[in-house]
Amino acid sequence: MNDRLTWAAALLMLPFFLQLLGFGQTFLGGGLCGSLIAGRDLTLDQQPPGFWYALLFMLLLAGQLAYGGVLLLSRLLEPTPASQRALARVGVCVALLLPAAFLLTRLTGLPTPGPLGWQWGERAGLDVLSLLMVGATLAAGGLMARASRAPSPQSP
Repeated sequence: MNDRLTWAAALLMLPFFLQLLGFGQTFLGGGLCGSLIAGRDLTLDQQPPGFWYALLFMLLLAGQLAYGGVLLLSRLLEPTPASQRALARVGVCVALLLPAAFLLTRLTGLPTPGPLGWQWGERAGLDVLSLLMVGATLAAGGLMARASRAPSPQSP
């Protein structure tokens, strides 16, 4: 089960580093946070909804990166199978936040601050890089879900 959590940690950390490609505006697209840099000359009250979505995703990616580090460092503590399952259950919740926010921003949009107060933001577009990032997160969540249901070894 330790190998599943190691792969899950790597897959949780991967989207953060894939986003670095998005900041370079490659042919894959801007990723989840690509529009964070686009409006850097505007004041905060003039920022488009894409900026606020990108900020939300940057926070979620940073959280995933931190939790992936926790999973990797937990191997040094030699956790019991019960604590590994608990770590995996928490990891499933962490891994579900990014796809949920992705679906909300792509299907309906989210409320964002604007010059006249809170307004309903428009839907964000799709690109290949953001789909890769969400796919890696879902794969990590699947691995952690399997690790959280693994039976504990029988002691003699």
